Amino acid sequence: MATRSLIKSALPLLVVVRPQNLTRLGHLTSIVTNAQAQQQPKPAFAGTRNHGLLSDFRIMSMSTAASTKVLKSVHVSEAHALVQAGHHYLDVRSSEEFTAGHPPGAVNVPYLFEYGDDSTKNPNFVEEVSKLFKEDAEIVVGCLKGIRSLKAAADLSNAGFKNLTDVAGGYQEWTKNGLPIE
Repeated sequence: MATRSLIKSALPLLVVVRPQNLTRLGHLTSIVTNAQAQQQPKPAFAGTRNHGLLSDFRIMSMSTAASTKVLKSVHVSEAHALVQAGHHYLDVRSSEEFTAGHPPGAVNVPYLFEYGDDSTKNPNFVEEVSKLFKEDAEIVVGCLKGIRSLKAAADLSNAGFKNLTDVAGGYQEWTKNGLPIE
């Protein structure tokens, strides 16, 4: 019961569920698999995306914040088209990852700071993004594989940003699809 309360109070907590990870995540009591999704009420944020891997990801926010809404994730080719049409690309990878290569015109605000095998959330993430973009700016949010960008987009959405689009598969899929980098 204490675990359930802790999980429900986390703002926002994203859980990535792959079939092979279900045994490792058994301590979480609120996981919804694709088979159970039909019977459960809709969570505040849910989506199924294929990253070109053998299984789909089921991603769900366990945030209880009323302002959380469904975020849009798009394939990298659509994200590229959005950037070409004038959307801003926010890269939430580390500075080192960003320096090694990024989509043209991307702006970097790390969502996590990494220290060896450990990482911690950037406590100023929303504030730093707010200095760069207005809440109604059209922003495409990307990372390496698409996990950090979902968390970052959820935080930005909860902070009032309205026009957010997540890059499914992140920079890995971007380069895999031969899209331009600098």
